[in-house]
Formats: sequence, C-alpha cells, structure tokens
Amino acid sequence: MPPSPHTSAHTVANMRVSASGDGLCELASGVDALYLSGHGYLSKGLLAQLEEERMFADRVSVPVPFELGSLTFGLAPHGWGKYRYCLDHETGRIGFTSSRRLPSVRVQPRAEFLHAVGPEETVRHFADLVRPFIEGLVLSVARLDLFVDMEGMQLCTQDRSAFVCRGDGCTTYENANTVTGFAFGSRRTQRISARLYDKTAEMTIKGTDWWEALWGERHTPGAPVWRVEFEIGRAALSALELYRPDAVLAATPSLWRYCTTDWLTLRTPSGDANRSRWPLDPRWDVVQSATLAHGGTALRFIREHKRASSIHRLMPALVGYLVAFAVWAGTTDLPNTLEALSASVENDEILRRMTFAERVQRRRAERSFR
Repeated sequence: MPPSPHTSAHTVANMRVSASGDGLCELASGVDALYLSGHGYLSKGLLAQLEEERMFADRVSVPVPFELGSLTFGLAPHGWGKYRYCLDHETGRIGFTSSRRLPSVRVQPRAEFLHAVGPEETVRHFADLVRPFIEGLVLSVARLDLFVDMEGMQLCTQDRSAFVCRGDGCTTYENANTVTGFAFGSRRTQRISARLYDKTAEMTIKGTDWWEALWGERHTPGAPVWRVEFEIGRAALSALELYRPDAVLAATPSLWRYCTTDWLTLRTPSGDANRSRWPLDPRWDVVQSATLAHGGTALRFIREHKRASSIHRLMPALVGYLVAFAVWAGTTDLPNTLEALSASVENDEILRRMTFAERVQRRRAERSFR
C-alpha cells in the first residue's frame, strides 16, 4: 500500500493569503512535479523478470501485472522513451533500462499522489520501491516544477509587454480573443521555463477538476484561477550544484525567489526606457510572496473526486446515445430500453467474438494502473 497522507511543507491547503487592495488569494502553492532518475547496478534477476513479462505483454497487447515491492504495477507492452520497461501505478510511472548510457531508473510521480503525501514522502516512497533492485542507488532530480494558484489574478494581452524575462521567447495563448496563458523560455534547454495560464479553463479541457478538492473552501465557486508555474530542468539544477532530492527540496524557497525576482517579473510600465527599472506590478508582488507550503489532501478523496468527475463528464454523451438507441429500438422508458440494449450487446458479442465482460476486463487492465 502507498504511504498514508501526512502534513508536509510544500502545497498550501489550509490557509488564505490575500493581497492588500488587489483581492488576490493564494489557493495553493508548492511542488507540482518532481521527476527523478537513479544511477546504480540493476539486478539481473529483475531484468530477466521484466523481459519475460514484457514479452508476454507484447503478445496480449495490454499491460500485465508486475509486483514491485508491496505494490502491483502494470508493465506496458511498450517502452517509455529510451526505457524498454515501463511500469504504471496510480502513484506514478517507473522506467527501467539495462543501458549503461542512461540512469538505470527514471521515476515520474503522479500529481495526485505528490500533492496528497508531499514531495519528501514521494521521494521516500519511490526510493524504497526501487532500492532493493538497484545496487548503490543514487537518486537525483531531473525536473522540478514550482507553482502558485491565484484566485483573482487576471492577465490580458496588454500584460505581455510588461513582462521582463531572462529567457528566450514568449508565446501567447488565446481562445476567442481572450488570453488564456503565456509561456516563457524553452523547455528543450532543460534550464528554466515558465507558464502562466488560466487554471480553471485548463481543468475544464483536461478534466482535472480534482484541484477544486485541493483548494477547498478557499476557492470561490466560479471564480477564475490563474497558475504561475516554473519548470526547472536538470541543466539549471546542475549549474546550481543541486542534484540530490533533499538538497533540491531544501532550496525551493531560493529557487522560487530567483525565478520570480530575477528570471521573470511583471512590471508596471513607466517612462523609463529600461523596462527592468519599471515598478513591480502589485500582482507580481503577491506571486513572489507565495508560501510554498503543503497541507495534504487525502489521496482517497482526490481519487473519489476524479472518479465522480469522470462519470459526470461521461453522462451527457451516454444518455444521448441511449436516447438515440431508444428511438431506433422503439422503446419509450428506461427499463425497456436497457432490456433491448442488452439483447443488442449480446448480438454484438457474437460478431466481435468477445464478450462484454471480456472487453470490460481488457479496458480495466489498460486503465487500472494509471
């Protein structure tokens, strides 16, 4: 079983921070992504087992159960980038490789798990999982994302020219002539890049409205929320001689201060030809003051919220198809429609040579580890 949620210090979930006069409210802040890689000598026994199960997964074309420590992962019938063995679990994804040119293992925790238990516990969780199989394991951070979610923060097209950034390039995202986000810098450099975007709009598109569970009563229903997020890659961390997870996490306040004070700022235009001397925009002053504090939300609560949201999004299409079926089947109420549907599904089973239960089991196998 995954570790129990606990209170740590990297995502706000129990406080309200307002900007004087501006009505800004910090809903959450902290670590949103923590990608790890590990060097060491991978167990030959594990490699042999991975290869055997991977070949079986290839034959059946679905993930197959794979025991790693006390957890059951799904071993995919495909690799993960340069890593031949891709294992998925609701806590995260792990990749293994026998190549000596790459770290033996890479880890990508899922956001729900990271926000539920905190980054320190996340590192311990995955280190404990892989350490028995990798001799001399040394973990390092490949990527760190820091964020703050602000209610009441509105950005528009005119704000583009008020940003002062050390990175190259800025991309503006719009929808129906409304700005939905800005992106600064290049992610390909593995240094620093930034994304500022309408989080509520993104939640609608991606179906990640479990964030509302994390924001809790601090969020005013219907109010827009903007996220300010910095992606700090391996090259930037290496330049600062930050490698080990504990050192990186200890440095998060300094990293946030650098990102929001030196790397990217939002200014109030003035007559000065030097834009870096423009006064700081009051909205950015609140961004700089993000607490980066954590107050965990139960993982079970987040998962239940995700499940309920998925069913809610599915219902309009499902009911629409059911009504269309009823019209063609000549039924008028739900019980008779479902009875007619059952008969049609049984006929479809004969044509497909696969039962409905088998199709459900196959789909569940594909999704149960994610």
